[in-house]
Amino acid sequence: MKQGALRTRESRTFRRAVAGWTRAGVAVAMAATTLAAVTAAVSRAEPVQVIKSGPSRVGLLELYTSEGCNSCPPAQAWFSRLAGDTRLWNDVVPVAFHVDYWDYLGWSDVFARAAFSERQRDYSERWKSTRIYTPGFVWNGQEWRGWFDGKKAVPATGGEAGVLTGAITGTGVDISYAPSVITGEEPIAHVAVLGMGLERKVTSGENKGKTLVHDFVVLDYQRVEITAHDGVWTGHAAWRAPRDPAPARHAVAVWVSTAQGDPMQAAGAFITPAAEGVLQLTRREGAFKMAKINKTDAEWRAILTPEQYQVTRQKGTERAFTGAYWNNHDKGVYVCVACGQPLFSSDTKFESGTGWPSFYEPVDNHNLASEPDNSFGWDRTEVICGRCEAHLGHVFDDGPKPTGLRYCINSVALNFVPQDPAESIKEASKK
Repeated sequence: MKQGALRTRESRTFRRAVAGWTRAGVAVAMAATTLAAVTAAVSRAEPVQVIKSGPSRVGLLELYTSEGCNSCPPAQAWFSRLAGDTRLWNDVVPVAFHVDYWDYLGWSDVFARAAFSERQRDYSERWKSTRIYTPGFVWNGQEWRGWFDGKKAVPATGGEAGVLTGAITGTGVDISYAPSVITGEEPIAHVAVLGMGLERKVTSGENKGKTLVHDFVVLDYQRVEITAHDGVWTGHAAWRAPRDPAPARHAVAVWVSTAQGDPMQAAGAFITPAAEGVLQLTRREGAFKMAKINKTDAEWRAILTPEQYQVTRQKGTERAFTGAYWNNHDKGVYVCVACGQPLFSSDTKFESGTGWPSFYEPVDNHNLASEPDNSFGWDRTEVICGRCEAHLGHVFDDGPKPTGLRYCINSVALNFVPQDPAESIKEASKK
């Protein structure tokens, strides 16, 4: 073949290849353009309902409750009456979080979540309190005991906080927050789908056999990261709720808080039929386990007392007959002092004569872990918190039936959550 013919064939091959690349490039460009158009169309989806606050601050009222607690129905009944209050949504947004720390006594609550219990514990930690209880009220991030004192009206909020909007579309909830004053604070958004008129016959706990009606129950909760652009914070949340049990109607609460959890502005409304129509119904999942906690040594020192740190992080032991709980006979649940994980029920506590709180069984075997301990030349089994790995004590095989085990635990490694909320309030009032 002549050199010129070869060059001609190579030239034709190259031109075909370029043409193929060009057609492919055009196809890719068209696909990208189509995707961009679809994305833009989705982002411009018309809202089926808009929940919006005014510039004045709207307060967030949180109720922490449980189906099993016999002190909770009166608080829940009062909470339900907020549905007919003129201040509803305009001045106050109510949300009821069902906690799970009574589930370990056999008081199963279908609405309870470990994350809701943890939210209450986070508040308690910020208040420098060692106790949580049900029913418990939180008004704008602060403990509110007005219901117990007979002051049935929540306080006024006052001041301007900016406009908070939640636009419900077929793809979710578009959140927008324009604060009245621009600060260096980076807010976090929260979206809760609420259930109204949830009538349930309680089968366990102190309310066994009673039929209770719940309102403003948090059925789905999402914490949403939002970003700022030109002084307005925006974000997007899914629009979903569990399919069962189905409420008489739904409501929605949207609020923004500081990174520390203090509510800044809130908005809420009953859901319209159009918004109900695009609500994604999901299968209710089982109880959520608490997430593992990993803190630095400096962080543990900052949140624990020296004695708590010495025992839980350095594997120390308190002196016998000196702890707060070795002789405690109250009903309730013992939780980890470091992270709030439920550990032992008062129902499994027994008198061992050792001078330390002793239990024959944990509330859940998954909440504890164990490790061999050969210190002091003595083979023992160390017991640690399954969530934060705090040292709790040791377990021995000389306990009573039915397990034959004796969990010998340091009082200082525990916090006690009593069944009677009045005791918690009385204790808190002394501080």
